[in-house]
Amino acid sequence: MDAPSVVQTAREAFPTGLDQPDNGHRFSLDPLLLASFVSLKKDDRMADLGSGCGAAGLAALLRGTVEAPTQVTSLDIDPAMTGLATTNSARLGFADRLRPQTLDIRQVRSKLPAESVSVALANPPYRKQGTGHSCPDKTRDRARSESHGTLADFISAAGWLLTNRGRLAVVFPADRLSELFGACERVRLTPKRLRLVHSRLTEPARLVLVEAVKNAGSGLRVEAPLGLYEGYGEGTRLSATALAFCPFLAKNP
Repeated sequence: MDAPSVVQTAREAFPTGLDQPDNGHRFSLDPLLLASFVSLKKDDRMADLGSGCGAAGLAALLRGTVEAPTQVTSLDIDPAMTGLATTNSARLGFADRLRPQTLDIRQVRSKLPAESVSVALANPPYRKQGTGHSCPDKTRDRARSESHGTLADFISAAGWLLTNRGRLAVVFPADRLSELFGACERVRLTPKRLRLVHSRLTEPARLVLVEAVKNAGSGLRVEAPLGLYEGYGEGTRLSATALAFCPFLAKNP
């Protein structure tokens, strides 16, 4: 099989086949939803904050020729994760467009230039430090809890990196929505789009997808809720709405 065919096969299988740690933090559907939600424009330059193995940035690059960013800076504190992101980007033919960088999100302001990207993605740790059960695996615990970067740290980093009218897309627990809004507004990021994500539409929202714009006026658009699943037990399946919104879910391992 020639090289272009290998790349095309990998792209068609995405996200199946992505290299991930055997025992550390492994991505779920959250980064795929995030990449499907964010508004993209031609010639966007993107930063993926807390990128892990690169799933969200790679999904954004795979959205289409016109909608895909021209360049993605993939930032993660764990060198093992940025190594995996490098491998995954090469396998998918994006070695020249997705550039992993090992960096503590709290050092963005001192290490990267201000207003250098037009769009940012953030999948911050969901659990406040000191709450819930800590995970014995340090990489999993770091990805799940705010021990190495709080919600405010991630949003502050985005505010620093984004150009005027740049967009930040965030996936976060629905029960912390008020905190997310507050963190955005403190760095002049105005929430402009919101979509609640439910396991089933009959159940409370589990996640929220928010897009905020730097230095924008007020006015929030609340989009139709997204129900991920239909049926119960052995009849559980991804909903048609979820698959239409995020086709990557069909092959998510």
